[in-house]
Amino acid sequence: MRKFLYITLMCIISACASNNKKDYSTLSDKEIYDSAIKNINNQDNISALSELNQIEYNHPYSSLVPNSWVLTGYTYYKDKKYPEAIEAFEKLIKYQPNHKDVPYAMYMIAICYYDQISPISRDQKMTEQALIQMEKLKTAFPDSKYTKDILPKIRIAKNNLAAKEMYIAKNLMKKKNIIAALNRLQTIIAKYDTTLFVEEALYRTVEIYLILKEPEDANNMLRLLEYNYPNSNWTTSARNLIKSYNEKENK
Repeated sequence: MRKFLYITLMCIISACASNNKKDYSTLSDKEIYDSAIKNINNQDNISALSELNQIEYNHPYSSLVPNSWVLTGYTYYKDKKYPEAIEAFEKLIKYQPNHKDVPYAMYMIAICYYDQISPISRDQKMTEQALIQMEKLKTAFPDSKYTKDILPKIRIAKNNLAAKEMYIAKNLMKKKNIIAALNRLQTIIAKYDTTLFVEEALYRTVEIYLILKEPEDANNMLRLLEYNYPNSNWTTSARNLIKSYNEKENK
């Protein structure tokens, strides 16, 4: 008897599920698209993503397919499913490179990485990727409104990467790994010369060259500081450091 009731109940549930399931093959691309937007507005992202996928499946040549990729990326982004969002936006760029929403797709890929930036004590791969994607957008669409939005974010990303190099360089100096520290500082000077950390990097380079007993190289770094940052405290500190070094050497 129990077995009969269980089978009957399962049949009823199955029938209800079958009745509620949409037959997307009978719907137009616009009907599916409008339903997906309605679900997004109602915060039903699971249903929206399913419907956006159905547009490409049932109407592969529809003009709404590129729009569905953009909405798919946006919906995944809202749910913080960044790899899935990036994949959807990349689809638009790959298959519809002349689409009006390509700048937006490039912007959103950059933002997906940007939103995952970690503190400088942790790995900075996401910062690196964010900067790469933002620079791509800046190069491809310099006059886009999305490019204007990412310009301050580019500065933040570069500062983060420079801060990470400085963080590593200081730790290496503490461990007396002077050459490795010098390489990190030179990276800041070469790649991140517009960041907040370049003055300190130049000063620390002066410091290292004096440790290595290379006063000529130290003086060259001081000249760079004096030329670019004449009123900086780091410049004053570098002068005093070289002065102290010379006094000790001349005793």
